[in-house]
Amino acid sequence: MSKPSTLFISAGEPSGDTHGAHLLEALREAAPELTARGFGGRFLAGAGLEVLEDLPSQAVMGLFPVIKSLPRIRDWFARALESLDHTPPDAVILVDYPGFNLRLAAAAKKRGIPVIYYISPQVWAWNRRRVRRIAQVVDLMCVILPFEETFYAGSGVPTFYGGHPLVDHLEATPPNPRVLAGLRHMGGAPLVGIFPGSRMHVVDALMPVFVRTAAQLMKRPGMGETRFVFAAADEELALMIQAYPGIRDLPHQVVTRHPYEVMRAADMILTTSGTTTLEVAFHETPMVIAYRVSPILHAIGRMVVKVPHIGLANLVAGEEVVPEHVGSRLAPRALADDLERFWTDASARAACVEGLRRVRMSLSEPGSYRRTAARILEELGRRAPPLSE
Repeated sequence: MSKPSTLFISAGEPSGDTHGAHLLEALREAAPELTARGFGGRFLAGAGLEVLEDLPSQAVMGLFPVIKSLPRIRDWFARALESLDHTPPDAVILVDYPGFNLRLAAAAKKRGIPVIYYISPQVWAWNRRRVRRIAQVVDLMCVILPFEETFYAGSGVPTFYGGHPLVDHLEATPPNPRVLAGLRHMGGAPLVGIFPGSRMHVVDALMPVFVRTAAQLMKRPGMGETRFVFAAADEELALMIQAYPGIRDLPHQVVTRHPYEVMRAADMILTTSGTTTLEVAFHETPMVIAYRVSPILHAIGRMVVKVPHIGLANLVAGEEVVPEHVGSRLAPRALADDLERFWTDASARAACVEGLRRVRMSLSEPGSYRRTAARILEELGRRAPPLSE
């Protein structure tokens, strides 16, 4: 018989708060006596975490905001150390947020507390030297992308792949029939879904290119009746999208908070990079990926980025199953060429759909949180000393 487990959980961003909450729910479902405290937001609190500090609501991103917030970050770190020292947990579970959490991993390891990391830092993309540091401070890395398990093989980092949590979310989010019907009401003409991003600076960089791409596409033979639906993450971004010069000249809709209906209804997708590409892959809708960066960042990226693709769909596939356009100057004509091909070339469309189907299958079945929780509890059980009867 083992004593009930006590965990310290650290999630520093809204996405980490969501994933951490689902993981904690799965852990407590399998081990109801388990308790947890640490850093998280309202979702982790709802899952039973005793919240010492709500980091996700104060998430800091970008070089200059981080520098400005250093005093606060130092206070958070000191509070974490105080908790580890005052009541040492059986393990620390860190959710993404590597800048803060890798430092916390080192501190926990120094105190002899096992460290479990959920959602790996993207060290496979750049700064691979961090793997050596991770091997020194992480006892179990729970990854959500299938190629990450291969990446860590032989690195000295025990790794577990339990599937991608996106599959659980998509399975639990059925499409809204009313929204879907509204998007499909004009059958026959191609429908292009456009996803310019969920962050204001990304939308600002891509909207001029995407509007010109749409205008270019409508000039092609047989594409003049094309309709466009812009997917906005929230109302503020919807207003921003609707205000862009030239958009009123397009037959378009702006749909807010219904991305999966757009992905299902659309014939082709034009999107920025990120998790959206995996969501589109799940719906098996042919897509074109575009990402615009400044000339300086593009030059730096070419030197430090160590992966052949930027789109997660292509990274999971291990090959380019959908076209990518990256740079400081994106060509609307080239983006329109790729979209047009998916409508007019049946073989190109079929090859893309088959590639996306392989991506979907590699993300595993629903139940990633449950499988990951079972592996974590196995790790805790292996390390816990038995209690005498």
